[in-house]
Amino acid sequence: MDPKRVAIYMPAYEPKEAHIRAAVESILAQTNGDWTLLINDDASVREPTEAHIQSYLSDPRITFRKNPKNLGIGGNWNACWLQGTSEYVAFLFHDDLWEPQYLEKMTAALDRNPSAGFAAANHTYIQEGEIRTAPLYDELRAFMKEHIALGLHEHRSFLRWWTSRGLKPNVIGEPSFVVLRRSLMEQVGPFNETMVQFLDSEYWARCLLKSDWVFVPEELGKFRLHPAGMSAVNEGLGRGVFERFQTLQTVVAGLPSEEKKAGNTAIVKALSGMIGQYMARRREGKNIHGKGSGSLKRFILRHPLLVVRALLMLLFQ
Repeated sequence: MDPKRVAIYMPAYEPKEAHIRAAVESILAQTNGDWTLLINDDASVREPTEAHIQSYLSDPRITFRKNPKNLGIGGNWNACWLQGTSEYVAFLFHDDLWEPQYLEKMTAALDRNPSAGFAAANHTYIQEGEIRTAPLYDELRAFMKEHIALGLHEHRSFLRWWTSRGLKPNVIGEPSFVVLRRSLMEQVGPFNETMVQFLDSEYWARCLLKSDWVFVPEELGKFRLHPAGMSAVNEGLGRGVFERFQTLQTVVAGLPSEEKKAGNTAIVKALSGMIGQYMARRREGKNIHGKGSGSLKRFILRHPLLVVRALLMLLFQ
């Protein structure tokens, strides 16, 4: 068993030296020192990740590992956590930061709420360079302040509310600011490696099918926005157009029978929005990432009436 209570995983890919060193320093500054850190590089080519963090490897709590081949985002996340035995799992991406009390406050929140399988913290954003989607993060912060109460959230009622909104926005947040019980992750299973944009929200949705969660409203970290960041890259490629739809299907399949009707209504709304988004991107000459389109085609063949409802909703909205 891991000698420390919290296993921290830092999945890294082509990290800038200043970014990854700042991330590690924010871990070393934690008021809770009961942790181990694995920095797992996903076969970077341009950046010498191990050289960047070499000076930290004298700390026995910190280890470095490099994948023999590139596994992709979800694959690298899974390569991190599937090996351990710690009570809690925390991710910190190589370009994000924690405030010194992050681990202390997050583990305390879980200790106070034994029914919660994970805790999510409020956080701020650091913008570097021109980010077209940056205003959306301000909108998200305002939405969170209005709609997400501090403390414990019962998973069934919360998932009904979130599903009714088409799982929009990602109110749980980025993995860098979520601490999970390993026991929950073992029930839920690995991240969906076929997804590239929505895989964190998809994972939170699967967690909510099984467990409550707790929201810590203090701003305990910083998410870095920069043009090379995966959020910006994926948005530019149109990734996620199909993935939200796939996730709603997963959620509805896991709902009790009496809640499936409302779930199917959410799917129709999401499908209508997805068709509209697809058409808008085509008109603007933007890319559409095709992963998940097979799932969409299968759904259309199985549920033609729901598809008609979605088209009518789009036509008359």
